[in-house]
Amino acid sequence: MTDTAILRHAETDADVLASFDVMQQLRPHLKSPGDFLARVAVQRAQGYRLLAVWEDGKPVALAGYRRIDNLVHGRFIYVDDLITDEAGRGRRHGERLLAELGTLGRAENCARLVLDTALSNALAQRFYFRCGLLSRGLHFSMDLQ
Repeated sequence: MTDTAILRHAETDADVLASFDVMQQLRPHLKSPGDFLARVAVQRAQGYRLLAVWEDGKPVALAGYRRIDNLVHGRFIYVDDLITDEAGRGRRHGERLLAELGTLGRAENCARLVLDTALSNALAQRFYFRCGLLSRGLHFSMDLQ
């Protein structure tokens, strides 16, 4: 493994498919690389992009995000997915991805960066606080199916 990690979007189907093993660590309900690719295709139509940290041509950390406008936040970056491959944790990939998303958001005149995490995910919450994110509310949801 090299010491040089490259930040680049997963733009092609091949890039997205290469990201499957890392994303499945966060989203175990994804059944196959094809399922993942199909879901990303639908989300791309909604502005979803997948930013990755690449080492030796392989994605080792991912941030799925989109730029959204709403009445609560104005224009903002919403982070759908943030995951570092288990073997690469502790190497600051998550911080690097969040910093780059902040840069991208500022370039698009976004007011803030927003993400959700489980109330039970104390390790992620500590990480987000360390990165300067603040807890500003609770996320509520209801199963419809």
